[in-house]
Amino acid sequence: MTTVAIVLVVLVAAALAVTPLVLRRLRTRRLRSRFGPEYDRAVRGHKGDTAAAERELGERVALHRGLDLKRLPQPDRAEAEDELRRLQVLFVDDPLRAAADTERLLQSVLDRAGYPQQGRIQALSVDHADLLTAYRGAHSTLDQARTATAGTEDLRTALLAVRTLTRAVLDRDPGRPGPAGKGRASAGTSPAPAAQRPADGVARTPVPGHG
Repeated sequence: MTTVAIVLVVLVAAALAVTPLVLRRLRTRRLRSRFGPEYDRAVRGHKGDTAAAERELGERVALHRGLDLKRLPQPDRAEAEDELRRLQVLFVDDPLRAAADTERLLQSVLDRAGYPQQGRIQALSVDHADLLTAYRGAHSTLDQARTATAGTEDLRTALLAVRTLTRAVLDRDPGRPGPAGKGRASAGTSPAPAAQRPADGVARTPVPGHG
């Protein structure tokens, strides 16, 4: 075997040895970019086992690809937006009911958009990963409110998180490519009285009986 042939064999062998490492790093980069905070949460959930976490995230992507997701028709989106504004106003008088009804509206939107009951959060994380930390906190607040008094500010934070995710789902068009996980801010809503309304449109005024 000539010297050139030997060098070529060594180079090919080196390339074959390096390729899996490069591919793993590219996969990690893609998953980190797509899932953001959900990537770190998955790693923690698997006690630091990055390979297991990435398998789970890959399964989420596969689940998402298998769904028949659709954007709600414009009249349905407009109706949902009207309901969000109504619940924002209701918060002044009944924070708990307003936050809980906003969560129910989100679940209705998810049902109509085609998200499954089983694995719903996992499927949502593919497109809306950056909103799920706040949403999980909102869900925890609402669960707590079923058995104990929840503070008005906690309920306000919960409503904002659920409302933001609802709008992100309403805005997302599954038929069009776009950056995953980017939700819309809570702009364009201002029905509450100006004296009670901060920039996000949901009153902070304490209501007796709700902390």
